[in-house]
Amino acid sequence: MTESSRERVRPAGGRRELGKPVRPNSLTSQVESLIEEMCTTQDARPGDELPPEGQLAERFGVSRAVVREAMRAAEAQGFVRTRQGKPAVISEPNAQPVEDFAIRSVLRDNRSALELTEVRKALEVHSARLAALRVRSWRDEARDEADVAAAIAAARSALEAHRDCPYDAHERAAVDVAFHHALASIGGNAILGQILAALDTALHDSREEHHRAAVRSGDDPALFHNQHQEVLDAVLSGDLQRAVSAMESHLDLSLREIESRPQRGQESESAAS
Repeated sequence: MTESSRERVRPAGGRRELGKPVRPNSLTSQVESLIEEMCTTQDARPGDELPPEGQLAERFGVSRAVVREAMRAAEAQGFVRTRQGKPAVISEPNAQPVEDFAIRSVLRDNRSALELTEVRKALEVHSARLAALRVRSWRDEARDEADVAAAIAAARSALEAHRDCPYDAHERAAVDVAFHHALASIGGNAILGQILAALDTALHDSREEHHRAAVRSGDDPALFHNQHQEVLDAVLSGDLQRAVSAMESHLDLSLREIESRPQRGQESESAAS
């Protein structure tokens, strides 16, 4: 069956009609849309196997090559995970589209690092609030939640690692990320954690430059460690407002440093003058 000979695929099991193709004259896109619908029904669960390629090809009335290409597209969108010689499985929800968008934004416009950090600040402040709230509830109800305890231990471990690498910007950036991930885990909102993690790749170079700038400027190498300590202490106190204020102060430092950076083209102009 060719794309020119049929405008839409045969509905799965003959039970539904595909109204209009997602992209006109793109058979692969139509099949991709059907696969994604299979992954998002109420009964669909991460880890569930999809029918084999041959069965899907017969069901949709297309070639296996079209199904294979559609499956690759669905995998790129985070709906499925393909496996060599085995049927694809439904993926866990993830923030890959957010990560892709953030990376493209930074590549196209150097101001995007500032804007993404502003977004990150809003998310991190809420993450600190959630973490303090969860710790307070955890203690008030005298619950022994292993995941909270493990996340607190991870945050403390990151603090120790940060203290031990005062002049290594690369390592400082790595343990900085680890601390914020642990804080998000304390809060327990998995989707928030995924979105924050999705921003990490796009902001990696910016965060590392932030730590290099701190080393170059001769700032007290304990500054970031102390700020992280204040955030964690506030969270562990269960004081929501204190946790919010500590995180805001911490990330305002990053924003001020990013705002002070020369824009693209200014470095070469300064060198020429």
